[in-house]
Amino acid sequence: MITIDDFDKVDMRVGTIIEASINKKAKKPAYKLVVDFGDEIGTKTSSAQLTVLYTAEQLIGRQVIAVVNFPPRRVAGVKSEVLILGCDSQQGTVLLNPAEIVENGDRIY
Repeated sequence: MITIDDFDKVDMRVGTIIEASINKKAKKPAYKLVVDFGDEIGTKTSSAQLTVLYTAEQLIGRQVIAVVNFPPRRVAGVKSEVLILGCDSQQGTVLLNPAEIVENGDRIY
């Protein structure tokens, strides 16, 4: 169990994918994504295993929810600066996104 104070430390924001390309260095099929989180946070990169349900073209322009305050780490040669949130389902990883279009950088509570 975590406390509400622990949860409040997780900074989740909405961003829009502006670039998506196959991450050729990944052991499991993945995309290198560039996500725009607005003026305060800017653009960030991430590697995400989304190839089962999404093409790179389908990802461009899609809003996503990501944790933006983890330290960067290297994932298959990509500097992964954010963790894009999804749901493991029977059909593959499904992206989490807001039900309505919102501003890039809006915080999730």
